[in-house]
Amino acid sequence: MNIRTMKNFIIKLRKANKLSQERLAKKIGISRPTLDSLEKGERDITLGELRKISEIFDIPTEILMDEELSAGSKAGSQEFSQKSSKRFHNLILQCIKYGADDDGKITKTKLAKLVYLCDFASYYKFLKPISGFEYKRLAQGPVAIEFFDIIDNNESISVEKKDKAMMISLVEQPDNTILDKKEMDILKEVCKKWKKANTQEVVDFTHRQIPWSMCKNGEAIPYELINMEAPENVY
Repeated sequence: MNIRTMKNFIIKLRKANKLSQERLAKKIGISRPTLDSLEKGERDITLGELRKISEIFDIPTEILMDEELSAGSKAGSQEFSQKSSKRFHNLILQCIKYGADDDGKITKTKLAKLVYLCDFASYYKFLKPISGFEYKRLAQGPVAIEFFDIIDNNESISVEKKDKAMMISLVEQPDNTILDKKEMDILKEVCKKWKKANTQEVVDFTHRQIPWSMCKNGEAIPYELINMEAPENVY
């Protein structure tokens, strides 16, 4: 999500509520320099950050989206939502393509972890996640709730049960025009590293990461936390 057209709105909200950058950043769960970058329009805002701002100032997320889109129209907000969902959908399909076993299949849990690692690795490198979706701390590791809806209602993939695992495979190849080259490069790096690993190894890795360990069960995981990791522990 591009912050440029709503940066003044955030500044006005902060000042109207007599909050310093440091105090507001702490409430959002990001660093003061990151908030400063948001207010200057130098980086994108994530969906998680937008929702936090919505909660802090008790303003519906839709209004913030409308402000960001400089239209104040629901059509604009829906267009953003559709674009974001399309990117998340493509991220999932690309992770199946590059992260599945040689038979083209990958467990549902491992796939969810690869998607998470790609989004957070992109944020670590570029301060911009691939999808911007919010991830929560669940029993089997970080996952975006929307992931389950896409897996359960997607004609582009096949789902079959094998023992206790749900195996996912592609029915059709993903569109290669949705994600840009640097996003695809980081995605391929993540998938290549974990392609031969079993599901539990990937789950254990995400459990050792700072974003997981610093959040409570069911809590949203701020993208910002990945910046506290050593480079070799990002993915």
